[in-house]
Amino acid sequence: MKPVSIRLCQASCRDGDVAFNLDKALSAIAASHGHADLLVLPETFIPGFPTPDDIASLAEPLDGPSVTAIRAAARAAGVSVVFGFAEEESGRYFNTAVLVDAAGDILLSYRKTHLYESDQGVFEPGLGYPVCDWQGIKLGLLICFDIEFPESARALARNGAELIVVIDGMMEPYNHVHRTMLPVRAMENQLFLVLCNRVGAGDQYRFCGQSQVVDPQGRNLAIASASEEAIVDITLDLSELARAREAFSYLALATEAGGGKSQP
Repeated sequence: MKPVSIRLCQASCRDGDVAFNLDKALSAIAASHGHADLLVLPETFIPGFPTPDDIASLAEPLDGPSVTAIRAAARAAGVSVVFGFAEEESGRYFNTAVLVDAAGDILLSYRKTHLYESDQGVFEPGLGYPVCDWQGIKLGLLICFDIEFPESARALARNGAELIVVIDGMMEPYNHVHRTMLPVRAMENQLFLVLCNRVGAGDQYRFCGQSQVVDPQGRNLAIASASEEAIVDITLDLSELARAREAFSYLALATEAGGGKSQP
């Protein structure tokens, strides 16, 4: 497996201001040309965090103008992009993460399954944990609160994921929560985990940054500031996947235990 370069764009955005946030996303994509295979932006970066009062005006279908603009920008820059937006489908709303490849094609979309209190009354939960082939590896997506439930990452691992990308909206004073959980999720599933968080003040919360990259043995490879916008560039050595799994596989052993085999 050849190495892959990841760029995390830990950024602030404006709740309810799609035009401002989309322009910021497009600028970040253009600036990533020649610097990364994959650019990652935070949770609901395009609309900010919607409320029950404005979700209908902020949400868009998967073929809407914001997603279309990001697809064109990804194609022009020759970089894959993961970003979050508020998805509308037949009058229903979802907190959605999308992976667009360097050709501008949508490879994967994922709807947040575990709804935090600020999601409730705004979004419906998604179903399932899809993965896709990207740059020769299996990639899955999660969104913020999802990572606090071990079954989410394990479901992606069972579906073959070797890299999980988490788009995040973690707020103060819970700075330590995802910083603590990410290495455990990576280690117990023996895969790479990258997380890109929002930073700075929003209408309801102040976001705590600390975007993070962890290898399959649970080792932190990078962590960003808790208070400032940041670009985190890192190259993942994918041969580390095999090294992490050469002695044993947590996934295989967990599957055996779940299959009812007697324990010593």
